Amino acid sequence: MKLLYYIIILEYGTILWDPSTASARSMIERVQRKFLRHAAFKLNIFCPPHDYTPIQRIFSLESLADRRHSANLTFLSNLLSSKIDSPESLSRVSFNVPSRRTRSSVPFNIPFSSSNYYLNSPIIRLMRIANTDPSFSL
Repeated sequence: MKLLYYIIILEYGTILWDPSTASARSMIERVQRKFLRHAAFKLNIFCPPHDYTPIQRIFSLESLADRRHSANLTFLSNLLSSKIDSPESLSRVSFNVPSRRTRSSVPFNIPFSSSNYYLNSPIIRLMRIANTDPSFSL
C-alpha cells in the first residue's frame, strides 16, 4: 500500500518536475519496479529476475517514463486547445513559422540556450518533446 502511495505521489506534477538525468529517471523507475516485484510476490506470479515486463503486461502498466511522456504531450495539447486556461504559459510557447517553404515540419521553435537548466524548463521541454514525437499534431 505504501508503494501505491509513492507511485501516486511520483506521478503528481510530472509536467513541472520531469527528471532530465538518467540517474533521476532510474530512481523513479525503481519505485515502480519495487511495486511490481512486491505484487508478483503477493499474487504468486513467476517473474524472471530483473525483468518486470510480464508483470507490467498482466497489470496493463506502462513505464513511468512512458506515462510522463504521455502526460507532457496531453498537457501541451490541452494548453494549445484552450482546455487549460493559462495565458502566461501559452505566451511562452514559441511556434515555428518559416519565412519560406522548408522540409522542416517541427511545430515549435526552440530558442538557443547555453544551459541545460533552461532547456529542461517545463514549457521548453514540452515543445522539444512535441517536436521529436511524430504522433503529436496541432
